[in-house]
Amino acid sequence: MISTYQQLLEEATLSFKQLSQKSHVIGTLRLVVALAILVSIYFAFREKSWLVDAIILLLLILFFYLVVIHKKTNLFRKIAQQKIAINEKEIAFLEKNQFFSANGEEFQDDTHPYSYDLDIFGAHSLYQYINRTHTFLGRKSLAAHFLSPKADEIPHLQAVTQELSTEEHLRWRQEFMATTALIGDTQGFYEQMEQWAAREEKAFPRLLRFFLWGASLLVIVSLIAGYGWGYEGFKVVCNILITINLFVFLTFIGKIQKSKLGFENTYHLLYTFKRSITLIEKATQFKSARFELLREKLHEGDESASRSISQLSRLLDDLDNVRNILVSIPLNILTFYHLHIYRKLLKWKQAHAKHIALWLSVIAEVEVLDSFANFSYNNPSFAYPTLNDQQLISFESLGHPLIPAKGRVCNTISFASHRFVILTGSNMSGKSTFLRALGVNMLLATMGLPVCAQKATVHPMKLLVSMRLSDSLSDGKSYFYAEINRLRTIMEQLEKAPCFVLLDELLRGTNSEDKQSGTFRIIEKMVALKAIGVIATHDLEVCTLSEKYPDILQNKCFESQIIAGELYFDYTLKEGICQNKNATFLMEKMGVI
Repeated sequence: MISTYQQLLEEATLSFKQLSQKSHVIGTLRLVVALAILVSIYFAFREKSWLVDAIILLLLILFFYLVVIHKKTNLFRKIAQQKIAINEKEIAFLEKNQFFSANGEEFQDDTHPYSYDLDIFGAHSLYQYINRTHTFLGRKSLAAHFLSPKADEIPHLQAVTQELSTEEHLRWRQEFMATTALIGDTQGFYEQMEQWAAREEKAFPRLLRFFLWGASLLVIVSLIAGYGWGYEGFKVVCNILITINLFVFLTFIGKIQKSKLGFENTYHLLYTFKRSITLIEKATQFKSARFELLREKLHEGDESASRSISQLSRLLDDLDNVRNILVSIPLNILTFYHLHIYRKLLKWKQAHAKHIALWLSVIAEVEVLDSFANFSYNNPSFAYPTLNDQQLISFESLGHPLIPAKGRVCNTISFASHRFVILTGSNMSGKSTFLRALGVNMLLATMGLPVCAQKATVHPMKLLVSMRLSDSLSDGKSYFYAEINRLRTIMEQLEKAPCFVLLDELLRGTNSEDKQSGTFRIIEKMVALKAIGVIATHDLEVCTLSEKYPDILQNKCFESQIIAGELYFDYTLKEGICQNKNATFLMEKMGVI
């Protein structure tokens, strides 16, 4: 796998060097042609010759051709540069466990049923581990998959992730990833786009369109006849028309500026959106239903989204120089150039604006699928879980995906014969890590992703966790209140349907007797509501509940040993109740007591 990334890195590096050289050559040619145009213009003033005029015309055509080629070359050069960065980061990720930068901390919600407890967002989180999105919408869409997975989408997500994650499609995925990396969008751009699409603007009436064409033709004819050929009457007509045209242009310039507000210099952004969409439209090699559905969303009738976005980018780019009055006033007095562009923009808006949000959401969703496929590709030993509708859940050799494989201890657990586990263990023996491993892998399964296990059978169900809570000084709420509130939410969800529940050391904020009594009653209610899951506790008396519910509750534990004066953990899940304690030993070892 690393060797593949190294090969792609070498290819991207070579491509970047070649494109850099090509860009330099084209840039030099542009300069030479520009100088040749200036020299030709000089000779054109000295000698009236159609040959010189023809040479100037050809040089101008060549110059603009070089401009277009230079733009494309620089774009491909930037894409190659992004591919270099992508492969360098993937190698560092696999070799040194260095995560990509965006960690999704902006999506953290302490009140969510599991995201805070399972470290879904933030530094070295599951989101950061999987995330390979670059756009704002992509990051937001990925967060939505983590926060609100949909059980009915699991088979489709599994299919498309498996299809995209094959090595034969790695180059396409990196091409798409490198292109979206150039977009450079912000939340503000989408807000402006949404407001612009929702704002009603009337199209030009037919009479005004006739006037624009007619007035332009008349002013050019009168200008040539009056000032070129010397007819005095045409000079008067020309001056009147110039005044009228100037008034008309100044009347519309405010509307043009308002319509363009927030879209200054967006050509590059929209062009990279267009190129991203083109990659999706042409990706006919992907046959999964999910991907084909996304591709279908990019077509409206016979017109493609890429073509429509390309038109929008050109129209907005053409309107950019309307603020330059030294250019825009003479240009619009003679041709109403920007008014014609504005008219086309309004026409485009009426036809396509309602589809913009959908098109951009498709890019975001493919970014998410790209991230999922990358996760699957980087973890070939992970298994896609088998789904069932009988509430059967089991994991063979389950581990936490964020723990590197060399240091990962895996355990097997099944909830087939017993629905709920009472987990005991001494301090630092691995209880909390095991709970998080269970929670994270249940989440991965419901997201349609492979899990960190050799084999898994999963019934998709809601995930509810109470492991890491905090008090809130600003709200005046204690830790105990926060825990009670979370437990109430869990019970409310269980009353609607069975859920997968993970609880870690309940009722820490109260006295031992009250805590034990409360824990007993909570577990009994879990049994009554047919919850599936695990509760970790230090109170060994709680384990006696398995005698009352032998077909539902089972005891499992993590043990520690003191060998040659040192504390030893094997982090292996065992049957039964924990027999060893280590708190006093640890405090003595560290000089606390």
